[in-house]
Amino acid sequence: MTGRVAASGFGAPWRLLTSPVRFFRARLERPPGYLAALAPLAAYAVLASAAVLVVARETRLTAQRALARVESPGFEPLWVGDVIGTVASVTTVGFTFVLSALALLALDALFAQSGRARRLVEFTALSYWSQLPLAAAWFGIVAWWWEPPPLRLPPGLTAVELAGALGDYREESARTTILSTLQLAGAYSWCWFVALQAAALRVVSGFSVPGAWAAGILLATLFVVIPYVAQRMG
Repeated sequence: MTGRVAASGFGAPWRLLTSPVRFFRARLERPPGYLAALAPLAAYAVLASAAVLVVARETRLTAQRALARVESPGFEPLWVGDVIGTVASVTTVGFTFVLSALALLALDALFAQSGRARRLVEFTALSYWSQLPLAAAWFGIVAWWWEPPPLRLPPGLTAVELAGALGDYREESARTTILSTLQLAGAYSWCWFVALQAAALRVVSGFSVPGAWAAGILLATLFVVIPYVAQRMG
């Protein structure tokens, strides 16, 4: 059986995106590969954090040029903010992975008790293959095409007023058309991720097709719809 699965090619990562149920079934015929499963998660963390770094850096440089025009050398955005944003992005990726895996483990414990917790964690990590195309596109777009909006500061602002103006500018930069479109595309991409998790529950935990659909809708509500709406309302 293992030989037939390997020969069919369903252990290849791209099969996850076209035939997730068959891909996961093929993986069950092989020993767990946790290091290989972490590869797409690590790649996604690098690409997402690099995109965040580019946006933070370009926004900071634009703010610095605006401050120089109003002669406010004593109030200058520091590069340490870029580092903090990048670290926060990596932390968010890790936190989201943990929450996603815990959600699958909770559903399995409530409805299946399969005893395959490690496989569910492995398959959650493998599901990050679905996020790599958009993450790569996001990085490429912000690195080569995106430009922050112009910033014009009136002279004579106090330090408190400058801090407020720069905070408003960072929020305005995040709402540019390109970044807003990428955020919307990201919501659809995370729906794909959730669909792969539902497929993992179908294969590993033995969920029925309606049960897998119900689990997918619940996960999409928790991890896609609510965060996206909260972000847009904020």
